[in-house]
Amino acid sequence: MTMLSFSLGNCSFRLHFSCFALLAFSCLFGGASGSAAVFLAAFFHECGHLAVLFLLHSPPESVTITALGCRIISSPDHSLHVWNEVLLSLMGPVSNLTIYFLMQALGMGETLFAAGNLALGLVHLLPIEPLDGGLVLRKLLETCVDEVCAARIVRWISFLFLFPMGTLGFFVLLRTRYNFSLLGLCVYLMLYLALSRDYLPE
Repeated sequence: MTMLSFSLGNCSFRLHFSCFALLAFSCLFGGASGSAAVFLAAFFHECGHLAVLFLLHSPPESVTITALGCRIISSPDHSLHVWNEVLLSLMGPVSNLTIYFLMQALGMGETLFAAGNLALGLVHLLPIEPLDGGLVLRKLLETCVDEVCAARIVRWISFLFLFPMGTLGFFVLLRTRYNFSLLGLCVYLMLYLALSRDYLPE
C-alpha cells in the first residue's frame, strides 16, 4: 500500500504507509527526541546506499521507502556487477557504523543519535532478508546457485536467526516489562518473510 508518491527528475519516490505507522509508534513509545535520532540515522543509512549508485554512475530509477528502509531499484540501462550490488547493500550499515565511531572519537558516543546509528548498523548486517545483510548473502549465493535456490536458502537462514532473536526479545520484554523493540522487529520480519513472495523469483 503506497500512501504518497512523487518524482524527482527520472526517479520516482514512494512512501509506504508503514513509514508513518513507524513514526507514530516511535513517537508514542520512544518520545520525539528518540524518534528524531533514529530517523536521522536512517536518513544517513539510505544516503550511503544512494551515494554508491551515483559513484557507480547508476542513478536510481525508483526508491520505495518503508518501515524497514528503502528499496532502491537502479535503472535497467545501468546493470550492476554482483560485487557492486554487495557494496551497495553494505554501504548503508557501514555509513551508520562510521558515524557511530566518529561520535565515539568526538566524545559523543552516549547520545541517542550515536546509539541509533550503532543499532541500525548492526541490525542491518544480520543475514536476514529484507535487511542489507540478507541481501548481501543472497547476492553471494547467486554466484554459486540459481536465484530460486539462493532465495530459499536465505529465507531459511533468516528464520533460523529470527527464532532465537525473537526468544531473546521475549525475555527482554519480561525483564523490562516495557522494551519490546527487539520482539516487535522479529515479529515484523517473520511476517514479512511469511507473506512476501519477493524472495521467490519467477
